[in-house]
Amino acid sequence: MVKQIVHKVEDFMDRKDILCTTYQMRNFYQQFGDGFFSVLDVMNYIQHHQVVRMAKPGMNLLDMCCGRGLLLPMLRYQKTDLGSYTGIDIKKTNAMYRTKRVTDGKPVQAGYYPFPVHYVEGNVSEMSKLLPNDFFNFIVYTSSIEHMHPNDGTQSLYEARKVAAKGAKMFLTCPNTPEDQDGYDTQYAAHVYEWKQSEVLKGLKEAGWKVIDIYGLLADVNTIASNLSPDHAALFEQMRNYIPREWLVPMWASMIVDGAKELAYIAEAQ
Repeated sequence: MVKQIVHKVEDFMDRKDILCTTYQMRNFYQQFGDGFFSVLDVMNYIQHHQVVRMAKPGMNLLDMCCGRGLLLPMLRYQKTDLGSYTGIDIKKTNAMYRTKRVTDGKPVQAGYYPFPVHYVEGNVSEMSKLLPNDFFNFIVYTSSIEHMHPNDGTQSLYEARKVAAKGAKMFLTCPNTPEDQDGYDTQYAAHVYEWKQSEVLKGLKEAGWKVIDIYGLLADVNTIASNLSPDHAALFEQMRNYIPREWLVPMWASMIVDGAKELAYIAEAQ
């Protein structure tokens, strides 16, 4: 049976029959501009900002399941010496950056980006057929692998290794599902399968990636407090009196892995 591509999973659908969903991460730039944003928007802003900080001059960056191209506004201002940006997404209409600015929807003029920007339409689980192999120095895979069937998600890690140059870095983020939970029992209708940490580590290792760091991205306030040292816990409680939860939680979640709801994995191509 050919697996389906859907916007999000409806009640009558079987997740095991779905290739992927095309539901996108919210545009946090516009959410901030509207004054209506949640802890998820702040989390997503922070993870994208961290990617930009990790990008080095001359790097060829691949944005897997790029969607709107939320990295581009920050890259444009902070990494003018980037070698190139390439986004791949299975749905062409998701990639608004091809014609419009991500932040305000205005038309993109020639020369707007100070580095080459490319879009490739395709499935990341087959992308080595569409992209140059052994080429990309930095691969970004944020909040996307949970939107696809686990078999295709696994294959996407192998495909990422094929197009990665030796020593390339990958920044992968996804939910952190409890080890005793069925991955198809997802938090959100947009997700097909939410990976356990053990599955992510196994998938990366077998695909030729070495995990060099893991950070928490999101966690409950009580989980954060219970995982901190006494000194850190006192500081956390002090900050809770002033810093809004939307900003406080993603900041402090970075200090824990166990119990985090979302994780960031930084890996290196072997």
